[in-house]
Amino acid sequence: MTGSRRYEERAAPAACGTIWRSAFAGDESVIVPDGCMDLLWTGEELLVAGADSHARVFAPGQGGCMIGLRFWPGVLPQLLRTGADHLVDSVVRLDSVIGLDARRWETRLAAAEHSALALVDLAAGAVADLQLDRRPVCVAADLGSGLPIVQVAERTGYSPRQLQRLAGQWYGYGAKHLQRVLRLRRADRLVAAGHTRAGAAATAGYSDASHLWRDKQALDEPHPRAANRSTGLPSGSVMTA
Repeated sequence: MTGSRRYEERAAPAACGTIWRSAFAGDESVIVPDGCMDLLWTGEELLVAGADSHARVFAPGQGGCMIGLRFWPGVLPQLLRTGADHLVDSVVRLDSVIGLDARRWETRLAAAEHSALALVDLAAGAVADLQLDRRPVCVAADLGSGLPIVQVAERTGYSPRQLQRLAGQWYGYGAKHLQRVLRLRRADRLVAAGHTRAGAAATAGYSDASHLWRDKQALDEPHPRAANRSTGLPSGSVMTA
C-alpha cells in the first residue's frame, strides 16, 4: 500500500501469516496485489479481504487505523471453508462468509487489551484445530521461486490444467497470474534491498528490466474499476486498533 501511513508488521508463523498494523491519513493510496488474503479488524467488525488480482485505489476520505493478519497464500480459504475464487477482488464482513462464528471472534477482539495479539491467537487456534493442507503453501512457494508451472505441477502430482483449476480455489486466480504477482513482489523486495532494477529483474526471473516494467504497469497501475470496494477498506496492508 502506498500513500500517507504508518505501518509495521511482524511474522506470525503459528497463524501461518504476518500480523500488521497501520494508520492512514484521508488521502488516496494504491494497494498492490500480493497473492494473499487478510483478516481485517476495524475496531468494530472483522472483515475478509480477498486476494487482489490488480492494484486498486483506497480513498478513505478521512484518517483511521486498523490491524490485519495477512495469511500465507492458500491458508485462509481453508480456515473459512470457502474457495478463494469467491472472494477475489472483494472485501466483505466475516459473518457473511462463516455466519455466527464470526461474532465470537469479534467479541474476543473487542474485549482484548491488545487486539493484534488476540487476532494472532484466534487464528493460531483455528490453524491448530484444522488439518491444514500444506500443498497450496508449497505450490505458492514454488511458483514464487520462479519454477515453471509444468515443473510445479509435476512436483505436486497434478497436470498443469488441474493445477490451474485448483489455483483458482486456493488463491483466487490461476497459477500463471499468481506467479506474475509473486515475481513482481520479489523484484520489489530486491530493489528495496539495494539491487539495481536490472539486477532485480534478472534475479526474479524476468527476461530484462523492460519485462519487469511492463508487468509493474500491468499489475500495479490501478484500473478505473478498481477504486474503493463497497466497504471502503483496503485488502492488503492497513491499520491498527
